[in-house]
Amino acid sequence: MHRRSLVIASIAAALPATAAAVDNPLVISSEGSLPLLLTVPHDGDEPIGSVPARTSGATVRDLGTRPLAEKVASLLEQRLKARPRLVIARFSRKYLDANRAEQDAMQSVEALPNYLAYHAEVARHVAELRAAFPQGALLLDIHGQSEDLNTTFRGTRAGLTVKALVQKHGLDAIQGEKSILGGLAAKGYNVNPSIGSASPEEDRRYAGGHTVFLYGSQRPQGIDAIQLEFGKNHRNSWNLAEHFSEAIAAFLTHYGYLAK
Repeated sequence: MHRRSLVIASIAAALPATAAAVDNPLVISSEGSLPLLLTVPHDGDEPIGSVPARTSGATVRDLGTRPLAEKVASLLEQRLKARPRLVIARFSRKYLDANRAEQDAMQSVEALPNYLAYHAEVARHVAELRAAFPQGALLLDIHGQSEDLNTTFRGTRAGLTVKALVQKHGLDAIQGEKSILGGLAAKGYNVNPSIGSASPEEDRRYAGGHTVFLYGSQRPQGIDAIQLEFGKNHRNSWNLAEHFSEAIAAFLTHYGYLAK
C-alpha cells in the first residue's frame, strides 16, 4: 500500500473523538446521533482548481446519489428522531475519485489535499461512532450504476467488510429478509445478491471498493461497511428514498444498532 494510504488507514485510530471537522469547501461533512454514516464519493460536479481531468479510470458521475443520501437522512430523522452522519464529495470524479486508493485516485498531486480531507472526515466519523456505539455502527457507501438499470447491488467483499455483523447474526443480516437488501426487495426492488442466497459472493463489478475495505469491521478500528450500487431506474424512482430509509430503520432496529 502507498505510504500516504497507510497514513489514511491509521487516521481513525489516531484522531480523538473530539477532533475538529476538516475545513474544505469541496467536502461536506455533517454530524448525527444515529450509529450510521452515509458517504457519497461520486456525485460531485465541482472542478479542483486548475487540476486537469483524469485520462484513466472511471469518471462518470453517480447522478442522484447525493440527494438520495440527503433525503434519506431527513426521513430517518423524522422516523427515528435522530440523523445519520454524512460525508459527501463536492469535487467531480473527473478530477479525483475518493473511492480508490491514493495511487489510483488522481493524476495530479494538486488534488491530494481534497482526497485527504474527504478521508479524514470519514475516518473521524468512524472513530467517533466506534466510541459512541460499542455495540456496533454502520457505514453505507452510496453509489449508482447504469449497467443493470433495474438492479441494486451490495458490495462487502463477500461479507468481509461486515465481519462483525456476520459473526453476530450470520449471513441473514446481509441477505435475509431483515437485511437492508431484504427491506428493498420487499418493496419490489431487484437486488443482488438475491435474498436468501446461501453464499455471500457478490457481483465482481460491485463487490466493494476502497471505502468499505478501508473502514470495514474486518479492521480493528473499523465498523460494518456496505457499498450499495443503485441501478439508474431505481435512482429515478420517486419512492426510493422513502423505501431505503424504511429498510435502514428496520435493519438498525432488528440487529440491535439502536440498543442503549
